[in-house]
Amino acid sequence: MISKGILPLPTYTKGRGDKKKTNILSLNVFIHLHPFAKGKCKDDYYAVVEEFVKTLPKYKTITPTYTIYFNNKRKKDLDNYTFPMHKFLMDALVKGGVIVDDDYDYVTKITTKFGGIGDNNYVVVNIKGEEL
Repeated sequence: MISKGILPLPTYTKGRGDKKKTNILSLNVFIHLHPFAKGKCKDDYYAVVEEFVKTLPKYKTITPTYTIYFNNKRKKDLDNYTFPMHKFLMDALVKGGVIVDDDYDYVTKITTKFGGIGDNNYVVVNIKGEEL
């Protein structure tokens, strides 16, 4: 079975007051965030993907494929943007009971590709898996 979702990429906010700016979260940014800010990014993303997770069946194993779209032509390293999105989504699938765990016994392959330039930063997620 294949499940498909269109989800925003994780974001973080920096600055104060009217100088706040929200950006998409990359690994390069994530590793430098305060532990509380890291937790907030993960919790915020869970709130965004929670409804999608509730629509999914329970899987024995999965192979997610991510097609990432960015809102500008600035060159980006796909790995930097795949990391937080994939990690947060897999944790949400475990929390939602979709998969038992997110180790290699349950998530057997991961594929990421660039989809193009769009109006927003988002990812098309295709989860192929063996249902329970």
